[in-house]
Amino acid sequence: MSSATHQLFIRHLLIVLAAFAVLPSSVRSQTPRPFVLATGQTETSYEGKWQRLAYTEMFRRLGIPLEVEVMPTLRMSAMVDSGEVDGQVMRVFDYADVHPDQIRVDEVIYEVRFVLWVSNPSLTLARLPDLAATGWIGAYRRGNELCQRTLSPLVSAERLSSVATEQDGLRMLLTGRIDYYCEIDAALQGALHSPEFKGAAAVRPLLSVGDRILLYPYVHKKHAELAPRMAAVLKAMKAEGLLERYQREALEK
Repeated sequence: MSSATHQLFIRHLLIVLAAFAVLPSSVRSQTPRPFVLATGQTETSYEGKWQRLAYTEMFRRLGIPLEVEVMPTLRMSAMVDSGEVDGQVMRVFDYADVHPDQIRVDEVIYEVRFVLWVSNPSLTLARLPDLAATGWIGAYRRGNELCQRTLSPLVSAERLSSVATEQDGLRMLLTGRIDYYCEIDAALQGALHSPEFKGAAAVRPLLSVGDRILLYPYVHKKHAELAPRMAAVLKAMKAEGLLERYQREALEK
């Protein structure tokens, strides 16, 4: 190749590269940016397993890559509020009232109950207010605000503590360090199916704390147009029985 031909080739190459550089990113890359979803559940927990199964299928149907990040409850709220994280797995219906930068996906993904769990077969309680007349010692998982708000007025601070995980609460319950443990039914049942606690048949629900709670996915407001699409896909998946199937699979894994 002569020097003149080589220079002409280089000139044409530079023109092509310059034209490519100014193309919209959607043209330069056919792969959309992953949607980053926050959860408080690890991929080895019962809840973490079914959540990942459900959301992986949801975003597959939406044609959007998905990344799941585990973080504490308070950090999760802050990260989605700021838009650094795109959404979170689930929150209560009125969560958006105090987090206006987040949009509720208007389709329920899960229903839970908060329950007092015991392992001592002799413990009974007719009504939750009767807890105030007992000398029982209890605990709840940090971040379970309903447990904290409900129990704190009934028992003294010396008889109520918080733990980091449901596994910690179960250990304290089974070793007799506490009389009751307040926890979401699904989280506790998931922990009971883990290798450490399989066979712990003594653990039983004593009393429900409040009504059944409906939980919804949430996204940052920059993804507002995605919320109704997510709701439609989630509704279709529920009609197909996929959520129940994923929850069964999570218990078996």
